[in-house]
Amino acid sequence: MKTKNLILLLTALIAFSSCQSNIDSSTETSRFNTLEEQVTYQRAFEAIVWAMPATAIYRLREGFLALPEVEANVIVAYSAPALSKHKAITANTATPYITAFTDLRGGPVVLDIPAVSEKASLYGQVVDAWQSTIAGVGPSGADKGKGGKYLLIPPGYQGVLPTSGYYPIQCTTYRTALVFRSIRGENATDEDAYQYTQNMKMYFLGEEDKETKFVDGIPHQLQTLPRYDYRALKDIHAIFSVEPVLERDKVMMGMLASIGIEPGKAFNPSDRMKEIFNMAAKDAFEYMHKLVYEHHEEGLYWKNRGWSFVMRPDDVDGFDFIANNRIEIDKRAAAWNFFTLYPKKLGERPATVYLAPIKDANGHSLEKGNLYKINIPKDIPAKQFWSITVYDDETFAFIDNDLDRSGLGLFNTPDMKMNDDGSVDVYFGPEAPAGLQSNWIPTSNKKPYVWLRLYGPDEAFWNKSFVMPDVQLVK
Repeated sequence: MKTKNLILLLTALIAFSSCQSNIDSSTETSRFNTLEEQVTYQRAFEAIVWAMPATAIYRLREGFLALPEVEANVIVAYSAPALSKHKAITANTATPYITAFTDLRGGPVVLDIPAVSEKASLYGQVVDAWQSTIAGVGPSGADKGKGGKYLLIPPGYQGVLPTSGYYPIQCTTYRTALVFRSIRGENATDEDAYQYTQNMKMYFLGEEDKETKFVDGIPHQLQTLPRYDYRALKDIHAIFSVEPVLERDKVMMGMLASIGIEPGKAFNPSDRMKEIFNMAAKDAFEYMHKLVYEHHEEGLYWKNRGWSFVMRPDDVDGFDFIANNRIEIDKRAAAWNFFTLYPKKLGERPATVYLAPIKDANGHSLEKGNLYKINIPKDIPAKQFWSITVYDDETFAFIDNDLDRSGLGLFNTPDMKMNDDGSVDVYFGPEAPAGLQSNWIPTSNKKPYVWLRLYGPDEAFWNKSFVMPDVQLVK
């Protein structure tokens, strides 16, 4: 009897499980009219996750090329740190940016970097269309701060090249980008650092006499954020209509062809295809955000603290996430979804570290509408300086506000009020605490995503004898 009852119970459970599975499957496929539509959705979803580094740098490129007078080999040199109207993924507010873009289909390009001076120095890198670093410049680059000419060579280039006087960089893609920071000298001003950037030159090989054009980016609105609707697929089409297909990506290119994305062919999705692409892009956006927060949760730097060390490389200390037998697509997507322009190698002790609080002192995630405080101790281990930057959690970009303020730090905000013990409290939230607007970063009605940058972290940080206080909820 017991055996019979057990059999009946198991049969009922199997039947219920099968029924539930059918219900879930029906719910999942109810958005699609045919199996082909479901395949289109899946391939679009995977393509957006797979292409994250490439589409992010493509949107950065398109955003800058939309500025007045900006084209290939024009250098956009910011005369001051970026403002809230300049939308880019986790940009900094402490040092001015320099950026430029080129297209090597026009031939090799020369990038002439000035030597370090008492006034300033350049730090940064040149990246390819996958946002992989192909060259560093300045003290951390091939020129070691002495300056020099970097020669960007197109894929498969067969022309005559100079045999000396250049740092040759063989590129695997045609479109490249550079993003540098101009770091002012010890007794120099921001204006000194800005003028120093004007010593750069960028031109096609053989056009040495052509004057390099500079544009100041400060006056202009800037929109460089990835797009998470059907236009994400348009961007992928635009990228791979130009760039060579790497061996590692041929399987994905075959899948892209099945949804209308092929080099040399127009991309004209129907209205129904656009609907499906919109669904795929929205889900990919949410999926990658989930991956980012899992990445942060796995990277807590101190025990019993909510600060995550966010810049974490792959198994070979880089950011390509290419393992021996696979490409770690999810890890790559997570890394590039919230970050722009990683170095080629992180190194044991990088010159700049980035820490993000994933919870406050009470163990709760940061929420919109709340006012928070971060106490920056007097002995914070940053040999150069520290900064706090607050972003919109949805976009990882600056939040629009009337003060045009997205960050604070002693380097560029000397009017902050200090505590008696030499520490300083930085506040962020929708409204400033009474009498402390100079110490406040507005969040409007956005959920905040916060970075603490340490420039030149010293031994106390690396041996963890210094422990950063958690974010405090004020109200």
